[in-house]
Amino acid sequence: MKRSFFLTLFSKITTLAILTFLVDDASALTPFTKTNLNAEAIKIVKRSELDYQSHAYYSQLLELALSKASGDRESFALVETEGNLVQERVLRELSQGGEIDVFWTVTSKLREQQAIPVRVPLLNGIMGYRVSLIRQASLATFNNIRIGQQFKRLVGGQGHDWPDFKILEHNGFLTLGTSNYDVIIELLKVGRVDYFPRALHEAVVEAEALNNKAIIIEPKFIMYYPSYIFFFVSTSKPELAQRIEKGLRIAKQDGSFDLLFERYMDFDRISNYLNLSNRELIMLHNPLLSEETLNIQYSEILERLLHKK
Repeated sequence: MKRSFFLTLFSKITTLAILTFLVDDASALTPFTKTNLNAEAIKIVKRSELDYQSHAYYSQLLELALSKASGDRESFALVETEGNLVQERVLRELSQGGEIDVFWTVTSKLREQQAIPVRVPLLNGIMGYRVSLIRQASLATFNNIRIGQQFKRLVGGQGHDWPDFKILEHNGFLTLGTSNYDVIIELLKVGRVDYFPRALHEAVVEAEALNNKAIIIEPKFIMYYPSYIFFFVSTSKPELAQRIEKGLRIAKQDGSFDLLFERYMDFDRISNYLNLSNRELIMLHNPLLSEETLNIQYSEILERLLHKK
């Protein structure tokens, strides 16, 4: 793909302000607290110290959708389950009608068979853009890369049960899969993996949070493959999935979805931080999307954002 296309695309995106530094006011994304003891309990995953406010964004977006669908914030309560579960376990709970009712994660054909997908992209389709965390000591190696294919000589790190792991392998990249995020970071530090592809907002926020001069963001390249985060609902609660989809579409139409999204994302800051307009684009194929999800056109997702005044 020509760099000119990439420059045009991102120059448009950055005029509206591309993905996430977290809002300075964390309270702006504090989930709604329920006081009605008769409210419907909707079970979600427990927040983590390493979620960098993403839990607050997705849980508040879920609350927004449910309140839009019912017209009543007092009719439901989001209840966090005990313990931090890996994604594979959460999806098993969803497929078996277990301890989780709603989860937010990257979609795939398999996951859409395990749980009920609500096919409204929660990050407006931008999740597929990836830059990599690397070691400062290996910067010269990456600076010597002339084409994206040369990445295949290096070892990338991913969660073994993340769709991204299979996407990278499908495209011929050497990839080491591990159980969780913390392990990948440790493997990166000691040189067992050479790079760790992250969504734009994840890379920036995590690099700052790590506060480790030995870990930096690779400066030359950006990967892209179609990737979407959806809400996934327990197979035992199809009516709940319908309500969430209805509420999200209402929120899209009345602008409240975008207001919440833009409170969580700071496009200008992330674009400048990553120098997006000067990066080389590496296009990858995502073989994991279902036919239904493939019908979500990238241009349609971003059309309103690209033309926003």
